[in-house]
Amino acid sequence: MRLLYEGTDITKDVEINKAIIVDAAGGRADSLFIRFNDTQGLWSKWKPEKNQRIELSKMGFSSGEMYIDSWEIISGYFILQALSVPQQAKTTYSRSWEGICLMELIQEVAGRYGLTIKTYGIENHLYRRVEQINQTDIEFLSERCRLEGYSLKVTNKSLVVFDERAMEKEAPVKTLYRSDFDDDYCFWNHSTRVFSACQISYGTIKADTQDPVFGPVKKINGELYIDSIGEAKRFSAGILRNLNKSYAGGRCRIKFEPGIAAGNMVEIKDMGMADGKYFCEEILHDLMAEKTTLKLRRPLEGY
Repeated sequence: MRLLYEGTDITKDVEINKAIIVDAAGGRADSLFIRFNDTQGLWSKWKPEKNQRIELSKMGFSSGEMYIDSWEIISGYFILQALSVPQQAKTTYSRSWEGICLMELIQEVAGRYGLTIKTYGIENHLYRRVEQINQTDIEFLSERCRLEGYSLKVTNKSLVVFDERAMEKEAPVKTLYRSDFDDDYCFWNHSTRVFSACQISYGTIKADTQDPVFGPVKKINGELYIDSIGEAKRFSAGILRNLNKSYAGGRCRIKFEPGIAAGNMVEIKDMGMADGKYFCEEILHDLMAEKTTLKLRRPLEGY
């Protein structure tokens, strides 16, 4: 294991007894949790501060560069928690744009925080008007991406935007069998929580997206600026996808597997009704226990 603190390798100077990296597919920041044995108060002498850089790696897998978010001293332990976004990204803003493309919004946010841009399978839609109301830049841009059926994540100083539908069609990076799981696993199908449609309107512009299931209808009337029928149809599909995408999924723990990342597809076998392909929504790597926990969901069809 290797720990970089403000660019300096301090691995030999600390004693880590717990280390967890959370890799999220989108909508929230990646995170890092490290607990050190610290009976001598070493970390108090170093005086770690919010926004200082930290990176943890093991067996070729890295958290990427993260920013210290909080610390605690508890009974001889020192705990650091870090996020993939800097502290300034927590500031909320209210502003608006007219005649702006999605890529221009992405470039503006990325440039503000010194992030490189990576995109996969997205279209550069043009918006007549966009509003950010008392939101952080990441919250605002994540919401805009969800309307288009995209996901946004910040990892290792990069802002990544990808089309979930395209990722769900990718071949599985790994096949997992029942024998690969620890006893701590579960799979579910909560079809009773599925919405059957999303109806969206703004003035005289109206559209809806239907799902061939029985369930309530989500109605959004006048809450979101819409410029055309095409835009309304895209947004209603994006909203319905976000509402329904976790209706079926699972959670399982396997031996440490750095080759699986959030956003990958895996295939489950030997689990009966739970067999099939799954999208990796969140990956939790416990580096000390050498275990990986996967939070999975079934891919959606049609929207």
